[in-house]
Formats: sequence, structure tokens, C-alpha cells
Amino acid sequence: MDRNPNHFPTLLIVCMLMSILLYILSNIVYFFHQRKHPVNAQASTTNDATAVSPEDFNDDEQNMAKYLKEQEEI
Repeated sequence: MDRNPNHFPTLLIVCMLMSILLYILSNIVYFFHQRKHPVNAQASTTNDATAVSPEDFNDDEQNMAKYLKEQEEI
């Protein structure tokens, strides 16, 4: 560790600057990786898989929707 007490302010400033830079970097990464949602999109009020038309699903999503619907009926 630091044996010279006069280095404490320098170490403190360096650590604070590094934490600020990492925070800014994480916000930049979050900004570029967040999902892009249309402005006029409305969230579905139900958890039912039929709330969205089947044409909007790909094959995997259609299969999962069928499976979940069958499970609800059981």
C-alpha cells in the first residue's frame, strides 16, 4: 500500500477520476445497447400471447406461443 501519507490526495483524485470515467463509459455503452422503441408504441395490457398478431412473430415465437397457449388450457 501507500507508505507516504502525502500521496493520499493524489490517490484519492486518481480513484475518483477513474470512477467518474467508468460511470460515463457505462452510460455510453448502455445508451448504444438499449432497445430502440418507437415513440408511439403502446405496451400490451395483457400477458396473453394472442395480443400481437401472428404475422409479427417469427417461427420460434409462434411455436412458443402455441406451447404456452396449450399449457394454459391444461
